[in-house]
Amino acid sequence: MAVPMRFDGRVVVVTGAGAGLGRAYALLFAERGASVVVNDLGGGRHGDGSSTKAADIVVQEIRSKGGKAAANYNSVEDGEKIIQTALDNFGRIDVVVNNAGILRDRSFARISNTDWDLIHQVHLKGTFKTTQAAWPHFRKQNYGRVIVTSSNSGLYGNFGQANYAAAKIGVVGLSSTLAIEGRKNNIHCNAIVPTAASRMTEDILPPGT
Repeated sequence: MAVPMRFDGRVVVVTGAGAGLGRAYALLFAERGASVVVNDLGGGRHGDGSSTKAADIVVQEIRSKGGKAAANYNSVEDGEKIIQTALDNFGRIDVVVNNAGILRDRSFARISNTDWDLIHQVHLKGTFKTTQAAWPHFRKQNYGRVIVTSSNSGLYGNFGQANYAAAKIGVVGLSSTLAIEGRKNNIHCNAIVPTAASRMTEDILPPGT
């Protein structure tokens, strides 16, 4: 039987960890021994609003099971503040899981500049900003792990998601480059393409999915 991978002594940042896949990642890392920064802006899936509730609930879940966690409520565009939360609470940063995301679906003919810009600010720029803030710490300690979240829409396209698809294929290129640049400092970067029912997909996936 395979021995589960452990993360004892490691500090992990998970963005968009207040629900769905991000919450699942945060809980699993904590269960495997990591100290976790639970980042969530607490807004709607279209990028509107904010709340501390989502992140706080997940932090409480982790702590109630004996784990270590701290909440962060910043936008991923302020990635340096998210990483600073890890440093302030746990003294280091080892793993960044770029999971935060929003949707602003429109057919290509109807996409506004705001629809385009907000998607890229969260998915592509947010991944860049959060990972870049952790990068010098990874290099200094000769260890870092980065997970970047792409999508089937980015790989194959999807009606009404030109903005989202473009951002999601963009993070694949970013991930590939980070893997090359990070290799000499033991920094690994991988892109994942998950499919799951969550608050972001609640009216997209077929009923019963």
